[in-house]
Amino acid sequence: MISNIALQNFKCFKNLDLPLGQLTLLAGLNGMGKSTVIQSILVLRQSFEESPTIRNLRLSGDLVDLGTGADVLYDGADTDQIAVELGASAYLRRAQRTVDARYNYYFSYDRTSDILSRLPRQQQKEQSIEVKESATGKWISPNITERADLLRRVDHPLFRTTGFQYLSAERLGPRKMLPLSDENIRLRRLGKQGEYVLHYLLRFGAETLQVDDPRMHESAEKYTLADQCLSWLREASPGARLDIEQIRAADAAVARFSFERKGDVPTTQLRPTNVGFGLSYILPVIVALVGAEKNDLVIIENPEAHLHPLGQTRLGQLAARAAASGVQVIIETHSDHFLDGVRIDVRERRIQAQATKIHYFEKEGAEVRVITPTLDSNGRLDEWPSGFFDQRDQNLLKLI
Repeated sequence: MISNIALQNFKCFKNLDLPLGQLTLLAGLNGMGKSTVIQSILVLRQSFEESPTIRNLRLSGDLVDLGTGADVLYDGADTDQIAVELGASAYLRRAQRTVDARYNYYFSYDRTSDILSRLPRQQQKEQSIEVKESATGKWISPNITERADLLRRVDHPLFRTTGFQYLSAERLGPRKMLPLSDENIRLRRLGKQGEYVLHYLLRFGAETLQVDDPRMHESAEKYTLADQCLSWLREASPGARLDIEQIRAADAAVARFSFERKGDVPTTQLRPTNVGFGLSYILPVIVALVGAEKNDLVIIENPEAHLHPLGQTRLGQLAARAAASGVQVIIETHSDHFLDGVRIDVRERRIQAQATKIHYFEKEGAEVRVITPTLDSNGRLDEWPSGFFDQRDQNLLKLI
């Protein structure tokens, strides 16, 4: 699990040190820096995919497009250096022990070429990888052998071929057909717009969840991934059914929705374009959360888009249960209903309160400030900052 992320001179942050939990919610008004936190993770991921040693910070790629080095460097930076540091756990095979590790990435902005290049090791303030001594709590650099061991075995999925899933806020709406991609499905990737969700269900839909998996839906008749996803989909649209047809000649898959009717046969099958945005938008989110495996990392922006309040609440509960199953989940959300779903599952002891981090982003002048309310075991927050999901109360006061 990524335990924290620290940023220096990265976009709107001069300095930020943000703890992450098994489930992390990022909230706040628009333009406060929530997306920047996610982008810092994504830019490392796509830089790793281009080169595992991350020699340069790849600002434009399949996951995120941040423009040029000038666009990324903090406007009031004292130096032309950017730092991204991740705290995580790693396994030292020679010592046969798990340790807290810190992965440090320092980049220098070249104003001539307008790129961000990795600083040479001798110019870095810290070693690229450090571990914490359990006895003293001090951060030290491993010896050469152990450092190489860490480089070969990074314990979190950000730097693994598989185990990483990202869904952007700009997901695909209803489409008559979606593409097939053997390469992406082999790596269990849904695509950042959820474009491979039908192929994913065709390939992995028959896989089964463990009987004690926290994500197991109460009404599901089977343990298969497809049946579990369908049961969660029905939380947003009761009675929904999904049939998928593969058209190999066109490298595409076609979905049809129908709806069960009590005491009657289901409705005729309908194209996604005839059932609204909600089902198409929520399906990849559900599949990402149900299909993720223990120790995977799932990042989702605005999962609540196009959903009614009940669906948003239940989706918050599903995210909490995915985290309880061992998946690390990072969510950017504007939905108080989604937050309430998480709080309900904390109160019902489906996920531990300490496994959840909630961050509220606001600005004081040009500086971004992050407030982190503490969630107790009853789902209550110890503080409720102004602007933090309080608009409903303000509206009610005006109406009263």
